[in-house]
Amino acid sequence: MKRVPNILTLIRLFLIPFYLTVFYSDTAHPVRWAMIIFLVASLTDIIDGYIARKYDAITKFGQVADPFADKVMQLSVLYTLMDIGYIENWFFLIVLIKDGLQIFLGVALLNVEPKIIVPANVFGKATTVLIFATILLSLFRLPGLIYLQLFVGGLAVFTFSQYAYHVWQAWEKNKSAKTDNQ
Repeated sequence: MKRVPNILTLIRLFLIPFYLTVFYSDTAHPVRWAMIIFLVASLTDIIDGYIARKYDAITKFGQVADPFADKVMQLSVLYTLMDIGYIENWFFLIVLIKDGLQIFLGVALLNVEPKIIVPANVFGKATTVLIFATILLSLFRLPGLIYLQLFVGGLAVFTFSQYAYHVWQAWEKNKSAKTDNQ
């Protein structure tokens, strides 16, 4: 059971090129079919998180690969929706910069201090849920969607600042622990 969440994460990663291929295909209703793939990928995220917590199947690989898969899938979907004019360019760029910097900081921290993992917090989870909601609502082309994008974009900036602060705190705590042990 310990491998199931990681397998689901790998499936989610595999679904990204599949999503992009379907989205840009010449089939009937490509956006609709691509969104179904996105929803399946989102379900794998929910299920792998549930299984990992319920069966204590949390692994280092999962702690790194799961958020990476989430961010790459989310960015792929946002890019395609931006490409067809369903979301604003600046909204995509805010999420891209936030996620890119988070991935960079996470990888940098992992390379320097592999034992430090910065867990997700309520702001990160809320931002993810609201980005998901923005994606779904963008499909309906609602006139007030710009306000949701403004709010979620601001929350994304705040979330990144929280993440950067927690990375810095973990770094400092680990650095002082090393100094104390010498």
